[in-house]
Order: sequence, then structure tokens, then C-alpha cells
Amino acid sequence: MANNGMGTKKHMNIVSRNKLLDLDNDGMNMAVDENHLYIRCKKAMYKYTMNGWSLAAHNDIFKKDGKARGFSICEKFVFLTDFCDLHILEKGTLQTVEAIRLGADLSSDLGTVRFDSQKVYICIRNGKIAVMDLCTRTYEKYEICESSFWDHCVAGNRIYAGTVQGELLEVDTDSMKVTKKAVLGKKNIYSVVPNEELIYTVSQDMTIKAIDIESFEIASVAKKAVRGMAKILGIHKNHLVVADSNKISLWDRHTLQFCDVFDFPTGHFNKGAALDGNRLFGSDYQSVYCAEME
Repeated sequence: MANNGMGTKKHMNIVSRNKLLDLDNDGMNMAVDENHLYIRCKKAMYKYTMNGWSLAAHNDIFKKDGKARGFSICEKFVFLTDFCDLHILEKGTLQTVEAIRLGADLSSDLGTVRFDSQKVYICIRNGKIAVMDLCTRTYEKYEICESSFWDHCVAGNRIYAGTVQGELLEVDTDSMKVTKKAVLGKKNIYSVVPNEELIYTVSQDMTIKAIDIESFEIASVAKKAVRGMAKILGIHKNHLVVADSNKISLWDRHTLQFCDVFDFPTGHFNKGAALDGNRLFGSDYQSVYCAEME
């Protein structure tokens, strides 16, 4: 089932926006975990307590600024990528536990990092995934396909990875073999997010798609729905929340019918935005903001 994107507004959300922090940057990453907001800004990692917004931890990790960085958080660690290097930080203090070079050059730089309870799954350019044991931090690399992954997620014993050629792959976490493949288009899949029986994607072809996990067929499509390198932030009540070029759009999570859109800072390539329950966090090149969605 397809719809024409932002055709009919069905619901109006009320959003109150406040500036939380002044933090000069050239593009940041952020994520929420428990009662803390984690921010990667220029050379450093920051951790702020959301009750009072005091600085809980800080670590100057890099010698130079850089925009091609990202991080993900698990129970004990923060995994921070920088080109071919993986920096493992202690979650409480943000101090470096270990730095590992997983790639060699532009043909093997690192992408997104995701977790299950025991392992870490790190995408490497040209279709490889490194699987690391969370306890021992030993790892093994697997060749999954010939196409690079822009984003991936882990649901149960499956990895769902979107390729730069528009394919969605299902990979068994035990064998690291592809078990299903869906051709969603011919262009980059920027974001892959699971929710119950569906996998949601956004793509360079300007679409949002919902794929049935069981049949691996497209359940619904929103056309002309996004403009740039959009990012799915998550689910708010019955809405899919998408960050796109300093706008937040809301879509019915079952039908992908358009519900609402409003201005909100989403950062460089939409990396500077996060969702935590009813709260949105966003950034521009000077500050960090929070909005309450009602």
C-alpha cells in the first residue's frame, strides 16, 4: 500500500522547545541512555545528567576535529567510530578502555555499530561486518555481500541491514549468512529501525517503507516523504518519528500515512537528533535543544 507522502495532515502535535546547552560544534552525534544525554562534539565525548543538565563526564579523545564519527551505547560501554578505528569507552566515566583499528583505508572504514546482549556488530565498508564478543572484545570479520551498509539494526537473532544499492538484507547472527533479501529500490537506504512485526526504512529515493519481517515484503510506502539523508528516530505512541533537514515528521506507524511536520534542529546530516519517550533532542551549530511532544 502506497501513499503520496505529505498529502493530508491527520493530527497536530503541540511542541514546546527549550535550549538546554550552548555547545559550539561543526556537527555532533547524540544519544539518550537511561537518565543521561551523550554527545560527541568535535574532539570530545560529553555525558550530561538530564536532571539539572550538569556535566557528568567528559573525555577529549581526538587530536583533531572530525565529522565522520558516530557512536552507540550498550549496557557497559560506548562504542565510538572514527574512520577505521573503534574506540571503546567506559560508559560511566567515558574513559577509553581500548582502541582497535578494524579497517585499513577508505575501502574498509567503519559504519554503524549495533548490539545484542553478548555481541557487537560493526559494519565495515564493502559489505563486511565485524562481530565482537562484549566480554573478551575478540572479534571476527564476515563478508556478507559486495555492497556497503549505511545502517543496520539487530532484532532477536537477526541483523537487518540496508545497503547503498537499495537492498534490505536479513542476516542470521549465528551463521552470519544472508537468510532473506528484499530489493527496495536502487538507491541508498539511510536508516533501518525495527518495531514489532515491521522493519522501517528511509531511502535516498525519498521514500519511507515498512517491510513485514515474516514475509519480507513491502507492507506500506510513503512516497516523496523525505528530502535529505533522513533518520528514523523511533516510535512515539502510534507515530514513526523521522528527522529530516531541520524538520521532524510524524507518520502513522501502521499505514505510513502522514500526520504532522514541524521545524526542529536535527544537526549535520540529521545526526544531531534523538528521541526519548515524549522528548526530542536536537542541535544546530551552537546549541542543544529539547522539545516536549504532547
